[in-house]
Amino acid sequence: MWSDGGRGHYTADVIELLRQVSTATVWTQLYRRGFCNQYLHEVRPLRPDTRVVGRARTLRYLPARKDLLAELERDPQRNPQRVVIESIEPGDVLVIEARGETGAGVLGDILAARVMARGGVGIVTDGAFRDTPGIVALGLAAYARGQHAGLSQSLHVPIAYDVPIACAGTTVLPGDMIVGDGEGVVVVPRHLVEEVAVAAAEQEVLEAFLLQRVRDGASLWGTYPPDEATRREFGEWRSQRERA
Repeated sequence: MWSDGGRGHYTADVIELLRQVSTATVWTQLYRRGFCNQYLHEVRPLRPDTRVVGRARTLRYLPARKDLLAELERDPQRNPQRVVIESIEPGDVLVIEARGETGAGVLGDILAARVMARGGVGIVTDGAFRDTPGIVALGLAAYARGQHAGLSQSLHVPIAYDVPIACAGTTVLPGDMIVGDGEGVVVVPRHLVEEVAVAAAEQEVLEAFLLQRVRDGASLWGTYPPDEATRREFGEWRSQRERA
């Protein structure tokens, strides 16, 4: 299911739908389909106004070990961290499993700049970034559990890329869709991306109507969730909007 190296292909329309909806809405649609563990716990944006939608490219770190690090120093072109960054394609989001460890950065601004130069749209990790002011200045969407000035090799060794990983307790497969906003990051399994995108967009239109009703003084009873009468009103409201 993930043997194509993470190069899932999604239409521009689907990506645009996901750019317009919140992670809370996406999570709700996944929950309705039985997926309850798709939110990356305690992974937060470096900038509160961040949004990102893109295909997952995965990178896995293990605890640092002298012999494995020495092998990568002898042959840096086999370093999974560098290899996956140099294979990033437009629209990719690099997702890094760091075991929730925040005692060293998984990468800094130079590697982040390379991700961006290759067309990557974001980096997500359950570890920490270093050079975070520089990453913020790049404007690249970036999410992490923490910040730390330490080099990655003081705590981590990159071991594999484009493989299934566990990031912040959530399984991420190459090619899954990463959706992030100012609240956090949700992972959409690739076979559900189109279905969830369409349903999430529909949910947001309905909830915009319900929010306005509540702000206008409507009781929660019959409004949230909407009963048949409220849904009829919603249909009329939507028709008027579409004609305007």
